[in-house]
Amino acid sequence: MPADNVTVVKRSRKTGPAGGITPELQQILDAAASMTAKGQEPRRHHLVPKFYLERWAERNLIRVTDLNNGRRSFSVPPSKALVETDYYRVPSESVQGGSPVLWETWLSAIEGDAAAVFARIDEVGLEGLTEAQWGHLLNFLGVQISRSRSYRFQGRWMSGPAQYQLWELDRPGAIEATLRRAGEKPHPERIKEIESYFVKVNADPWSVPIPAEHEMDMALRAARSLAQTLSTRQFVMYRTAMPLLTCDEPVVLFHEHMGNHQARSGGFFGAPIIVFPFGPRDVLAMFRQDLPVIRPNDVELTWSETLELNRAIAGNAHRHLVERPDGKLGANLFVPDSKDPAQIVNVASRAGQDQELVWMPAQRRWTGHSDAPVRAVASWWPAAVPPAPRPPSQGADWQRERDAYYA
Repeated sequence: MPADNVTVVKRSRKTGPAGGITPELQQILDAAASMTAKGQEPRRHHLVPKFYLERWAERNLIRVTDLNNGRRSFSVPPSKALVETDYYRVPSESVQGGSPVLWETWLSAIEGDAAAVFARIDEVGLEGLTEAQWGHLLNFLGVQISRSRSYRFQGRWMSGPAQYQLWELDRPGAIEATLRRAGEKPHPERIKEIESYFVKVNADPWSVPIPAEHEMDMALRAARSLAQTLSTRQFVMYRTAMPLLTCDEPVVLFHEHMGNHQARSGGFFGAPIIVFPFGPRDVLAMFRQDLPVIRPNDVELTWSETLELNRAIAGNAHRHLVERPDGKLGANLFVPDSKDPAQIVNVASRAGQDQELVWMPAQRRWTGHSDAPVRAVASWWPAAVPPAPRPPSQGADWQRERDAYYA
C-alpha cells in the first residue's frame, strides 16, 4: 500500500443503473443458466469472498476461530474457510432464467469486479480509482452486509420474537385482540396455530419461514441501498502498527461507546464511523460527512489503537474470526456472546410527548458491556461528536435505506 494512501476521498460516486435488465445482468442470467444446463452448479458457497480471505493467507493458510464452538481455532486454506453448502441457492424456476445458482453467480460477478478494485488500491491507493471502480467498491461493501448470516437472522428475528414482543402476545387475550384488529375472527384453531408458531420461532428464530427467493430479493435490494448510503461518506485508508484480524461480518459500525448503542442512531446512515478491514495491515475508515477526518496524513495507527480496532472488529463477528495463520488474537481476545439482532425499547416520540415502542437494530456482541471499546482508535474522534443527522423525513432514498435496514 503506498504511503500516501491516506488521502481523504470526498466526491459523488455512482452505484450503477436503477434497474431493468442491463447487459451485465443478462450476462449473469446467461452464465447461471449455462451452469445449470451443464450440471456444474457450485454447491459450496463462501460467506465471505475467497479473494478477500486470501489477503490474510500465508502458505495458502489462514487461521479461523469459531466463537460459537468453544473458541476452536484452526488453520485452513481460504478456499475451504467460511463455506456453507447451498447458502445462496434458490428453488429452480423461482427467479428469471430458472437457475438455482443465480444469486451465487451474481455474487461471483460482484466479487470479480471487487478483486480488481482491491488490486488497484494496493497499487495506487483510493485516489487512483475511476468512477466505475468506486461503484464496484461500494456495491461490494453493501453486499458484504446484506449477504451475511446476521442480516438473515435479523429478518427472521423481526418476523418472530420481535413481533411477539411488539404485540405483547404473552398477555391473556392479546392474540384474540390482534386478530380482531386485523379484521379476522379469533377462532380457537387460529389462536392455537399462532401460539404454536411463536412457541417455535421464539425458541429458534431460524425456523421463521422465509422463501429463499424472497431472501435473495431482499438482500439484493438492501445491498444497493447500502451502497448508496455509503457513497455519502469520506473514505480514508490507514496502516496499522500490528496485524489486523477480520471476521464473517467485516463492515463494522463504530460508535463512541460500542456497548451503548442508542435507539434511532441511524444505522449505517448515522454511525459516526464505519470500518472495513482491508487487509492484515490496512483498514478502510468511512467517516460521516459532518465529522472532521483526524490525522489524514499519518500513515500508521499506534499499537494501542490497533488493539482497540481489533476488539471492535471481533465484536462484530457473527461466528468466525479470521487472521494470519500464526495469529493468536482470535483465540485470546475476550469477545462477548452474540445477542439478538435487535431490541424493542420505549423511547420518546418525535413530538417529545408520548412514549412509543421502537426496534433498536444492530445489537452486536459488545452491546450492553461496560468494558466495550470506547472511542476505538482514539485519534479518529473529535472532542465532541455531533448528534447523528436526522434522516430525511420523506424521500425515496431514505425509504430504501429503512427498507434495507429493517427488512
